[in-house]
Amino acid sequence: MAVKKDITIYDIAKEAGVSTATVSRILSNTAGVRQDTRARVQAIVDRYNFKPSALARGLSETHSKVIGMLCPDVRNAYYANIFIECERLAFEKGYTLVLNNTFTTESLEVAFMEKLIEQRVESLIVCGGLADWRPLPPLYRETLCRFAKRIPVVMAGKSDMEECYQVFIDHEEGMRTTVKHLATLGHRRIAFLHGYSYIYQTQDKLAAFLRTLEEEGLDRRPEYIVDAGAFDEQGGLTGMKRLLSLAEPPTAVIATNDLMAAGALQAILRLGYSVPGDFSIVGFDDSRITDLTEPHISSVHYDYSLYGQKLIDTALAAVAGQACERICVIPTTLTVKESCRKIEA
Repeated sequence: MAVKKDITIYDIAKEAGVSTATVSRILSNTAGVRQDTRARVQAIVDRYNFKPSALARGLSETHSKVIGMLCPDVRNAYYANIFIECERLAFEKGYTLVLNNTFTTESLEVAFMEKLIEQRVESLIVCGGLADWRPLPPLYRETLCRFAKRIPVVMAGKSDMEECYQVFIDHEEGMRTTVKHLATLGHRRIAFLHGYSYIYQTQDKLAAFLRTLEEEGLDRRPEYIVDAGAFDEQGGLTGMKRLLSLAEPPTAVIATNDLMAAGALQAILRLGYSVPGDFSIVGFDDSRITDLTEPHISSVHYDYSLYGQKLIDTALAAVAGQACERICVIPTTLTVKESCRKIEA
């Protein structure tokens, strides 16, 4: 077969469905590659009669030691916590973590992926943004799939893309624990204040919320489930005002994150009520925001160090061609602070 003049190590990697680092190890006869993978790549190399130039060999055998990361907005404490842990752990392992803020904009997410490939990142960690949408936008899905065939892609969240690794938080267990905690305190009227309903975390939390209400013998009240749109303080403020306007408002509110919980707290205080005297509040993420409010807000906690470790370990194991879990779940606990109280039946 005639040699393609422009055939590169990247073309070989893409067709074989492996990383360029794996192709490099096979070309240099380095150990640590599974035999079936080695045979598949070698067959493609032989078919194209591929012989890398000295420059190409030098490039392919030189690891960039860079991992790319995409997140919507690192100013959000949740994403900041994840990034800081990943950056620290990557540095300890001799890697640099490059962060790009996408603001959940498809053109930016796609452009940043293209740019990171040009910068020869060895792996990509995708945290939030369009990756959390259900279903995924078609162009975004196609782009992500294409890059997952070139370098390992680790999703910091659930995904139906078999090409990607998944490390995600057990939001459902966090919700179950929270509803049961409030029920134990005597709350019968519990509300769920959330953001956009097409986000997978919202869907998982809502499903767990409804199941646990049923398990605890509590009524499902549609008016207590409020989609406030944005996952921020304003969303929490607006959503809580809606709940407070009801003829029979809830006695406890679970917010989908700490920013919304803080907004809900502000709405309650501005209308002359108190927390936890009149209403109890629980958030998700256990970020430092919950300790900056008065009172401090109870929140579902994740071990961010463990989360970061699993993301980085998965990325680097995949780069090295080592066996690693395709799916890893991070457990949750409830941090009880000052925003909830026991009420009389």
